[in-house]
Amino acid sequence: MKRKIIDLHQHLHTLEDAEKLRAAAEKTGVVKTVLLGMPESRHPGNNKLVLQACQRYPDFFIPFAGFDFRTMSTDQIQRFHDDGFLGLKFIAPLLPYNDARYFSFYEKAALLKMPCLFHLGIVANTPAWRDCDSGLMRPVHLDHIARSFPELTVIGAHFGNPWSDEAAMACRWNPNLFFDFSGSLLKYRSPAYIRSLLWWSAEGPYQSPDRSWPWQKIVFGSDVAPEQVSEVISDYEKLFTRLNLSAQLRQCVWHKNAEKILSLR
Repeated sequence: MKRKIIDLHQHLHTLEDAEKLRAAAEKTGVVKTVLLGMPESRHPGNNKLVLQACQRYPDFFIPFAGFDFRTMSTDQIQRFHDDGFLGLKFIAPLLPYNDARYFSFYEKAALLKMPCLFHLGIVANTPAWRDCDSGLMRPVHLDHIARSFPELTVIGAHFGNPWSDEAAMACRWNPNLFFDFSGSLLKYRSPAYIRSLLWWSAEGPYQSPDRSWPWQKIVFGSDVAPEQVSEVISDYEKLFTRLNLSAQLRQCVWHKNAEKILSLR
């Protein structure tokens, strides 16, 4: 059965990939996809390609610009905004994400109302990423950022894998902080484990500050090749079934939370 799905975590290597993602969407029910760019200073950089794909299919793709902590400034964030990028993608910092020297970037993004997606946890060990320190990208750093900039929408990728306990507690205490389950998380973490982390409720003595359910803070993200998106959807569905998640909360994860983040309502 088709569902309405917004994919908040996808990448692009060629324009042919854009065509494949569009074709896969016809079968999966994905109605919009966020394309996360990579700065040209990284190999292979594709911010320009992402913007090109989004201009070709403006009703389907939403562009997030890849930001380089080594070479970019707040002025570049303004240019990204002016070029049509809706949000920003952060990865490979030289300092912990929550270092005060990075706060001007987050302040600028908040001012421009640009949601920010942060890679969290382990990075693939490939030549392009040998300089990365995964410990600088722990989810607990987003707790500091989210509470320092409550007007900034923050999305943590991969539920902080492997530090998902940090992600869960930061998620509970910050109304402006969301997470996706993209990557390998659902391939080796059990539903019982996920339930143990997302344990609080919207009611009672252990609620979150905004009285939201934990599933109102989780978004769908695939982060796979077009032909594998349906498998990721199946992984999410199996999790929801095992946890007996209500239809209403499933819809929050499939599309409603993303609509809030992307101001699509």
